[in-house]
Amino acid sequence: MFSRKKINKKNTEQVAPREESERGAARASKHSMGYLKNLHQQVAVEAFKNILSKPFASFLNCLMIGVAFALPALLYLIVINLQVLGHGWEGQPRISLYLETGLAEKQVRVLRNQARDDQDIAGFTFISPGEGLREFQEKAQLSGVFDALGFNPLPAVLELEPRSSFPVDKLGELLERYKVKSGVVEARLDREWVERLDAITGLVEQFALLLSSLLAVMVVLTIGNTVRLSVESRRAEIQVIKLVGGTDGFVALPFLYMGIWYGLGGAVLALMTVWLIQAGVMSGVLELTALYGSSFDVLGPDFTLVLSLIFAGGLLGLTGALASCYRHLRGMEQKAH
Repeated sequence: MFSRKKINKKNTEQVAPREESERGAARASKHSMGYLKNLHQQVAVEAFKNILSKPFASFLNCLMIGVAFALPALLYLIVINLQVLGHGWEGQPRISLYLETGLAEKQVRVLRNQARDDQDIAGFTFISPGEGLREFQEKAQLSGVFDALGFNPLPAVLELEPRSSFPVDKLGELLERYKVKSGVVEARLDREWVERLDAITGLVEQFALLLSSLLAVMVVLTIGNTVRLSVESRRAEIQVIKLVGGTDGFVALPFLYMGIWYGLGGAVLALMTVWLIQAGVMSGVLELTALYGSSFDVLGPDFTLVLSLIFAGGLLGLTGALASCYRHLRGMEQKAH
């Protein structure tokens, strides 16, 4: 019994220093994290104040970056508005089924029921020969010609409207599916405007992607040049910090936050520019759509676009500052040796 107590006491004495060491490491880690947090907060605030101390030059830099961000953002909005306009326009792609002359009402009802039950069809319109004749006479003003004929040569037409999410490249298959149905003489698809709009939208998307890449490089170079000038102006201060043991990371930290602030400032100016342009063109768009008897609301920056611009601004700012800062720090070290 005495021996067991002695062993337990010995184990306790061995565990105690290890637990104390772990607690000490945890306190040190917590203190280190707190120090890093305070350091980053202080450096970020100082970098922001340094930018504000030169308002005119800083505004010009942010404005240049903002224009670079605003151009692809505007192209993105043009693309999504074209897509919405294409889906909402009453000229949405339709399949016109020209029916046999004198087709029985029962067969017409069968075709209408098939279109109603088809998941790919959003709606349909049946135009009887009489309705088609009246509409044609109103638009072409050729009533005398049909009076001279003595009969109505126009067939009944069943117009099918595919659902808005139906793939454009599958419209031909949908046309063939209804073309072979009983009672259908001919089937046509009005898809020229769809192909043109789709081609324009695709071209704008490709151009926006290419322009975004080029402007991203421009933003990185602009911020990198600004950081380079700031590094050169503080060369003496950097050399003193390096002499007392400052690391490259410690020296570069203020310049990295400077690049981030410039990128974020440019993103904010880009959003303001986009909103101003949207407000400027809104009245013209409303007047244009009113002439066509329809309504269309211009879509502005959504949450995804805002978040993307903010993230891109910070990331490109950090990238430009990082590349420029470390390159010039290395150059200063080589000159010193």
